[in-house]
Amino acid sequence: MILLSLTSCQSSNESALQTLPTRFVPPSAPTVPPLLPSATATVLLSSPTPDTTNTVTPLPVLATGLPTATGAPTALSFPTQTPVASPQPALRAATLPERFLFGRSARGRDLLARRVGQGERVILLVGGIHAGAESNAAALVEELADYFAGTPGAVLPGITLLFIPALNPDGLALGRVNAGRFNGNGVDLNRNWGCNWQPTAYFQTEPVDPGAAPFSEPETLALAALINDTRPAAVLFYHSAANGIFAGNCNGSDISETLAAVLGQATGYSYSYPFGDYAISGTASSWVDSIGIPSADVELANDETTEFERNLRGVMALQCWLAGVEAAVFPGCSR
Repeated sequence: MILLSLTSCQSSNESALQTLPTRFVPPSAPTVPPLLPSATATVLLSSPTPDTTNTVTPLPVLATGLPTATGAPTALSFPTQTPVASPQPALRAATLPERFLFGRSARGRDLLARRVGQGERVILLVGGIHAGAESNAAALVEELADYFAGTPGAVLPGITLLFIPALNPDGLALGRVNAGRFNGNGVDLNRNWGCNWQPTAYFQTEPVDPGAAPFSEPETLALAALINDTRPAAVLFYHSAANGIFAGNCNGSDISETLAAVLGQATGYSYSYPFGDYAISGTASSWVDSIGIPSADVELANDETTEFERNLRGVMALQCWLAGVEAAVFPGCSR
């Protein structure tokens, strides 16, 4: 266990940014057995073409209703089984400040997180890993954070939303240029995680720097520590523009498939097959999956707009799914 900081957090009512005291558990082995949320369907992930040898029962179709300005959304249907509760976290997310720092980038920029809600089940939404040309993904997470902060009634009972708009503020500062994909050390942060990390990595056909070792970069190390401490019920990473939901998958794990289906049916993005455009290694969603937490990459359909409304539907549907029986009292969820 590596201690990163000892600075204590202040009350969530204080507006000043604080550094989060956290620790890092080396990811060579999960600290708890993997937990699989109860699924309502078997979702085929092996191929984008129909498999006539298997019967795949789809999840209930989610309505297109959105929260209104008053925070009262129209009805959404969601799977009837309640996901298994997350392991007891070392740090209750509900006690975190509404804005806090959880680390610094390679160039010393703040890694900022925002909290909305006070529930025990945590949904973590991360943008701006490949900042540069994917800056719309960072803008989307900021837009979602602003929406829920301004519409607290849209956060379901039992849920806390954590938002990290830009995990790569160094790349974001460079703008929409090729170098903006990488952090201040020139490392691709989505090749620097501990599941299937490789010393040679690629973006399309071009080699990219995956770092000297898994978690060699301050950004990935800091986020891994936050995830280990808070043990979210689900983690989403927003990218552009492969136009789909891609479940985290570490060495054949299937714990993230239902999460991808819930999101896919709410947003309209495809979700029933893995990313196959080119070989990837050391990705964030697969590492999160490896420690027993459902995770997915949400790839926007374009690299310019935030596609806010369809992604808001996705977050609402995910809340309904995770809140389970507690969601029955919320007018935005229906069985």
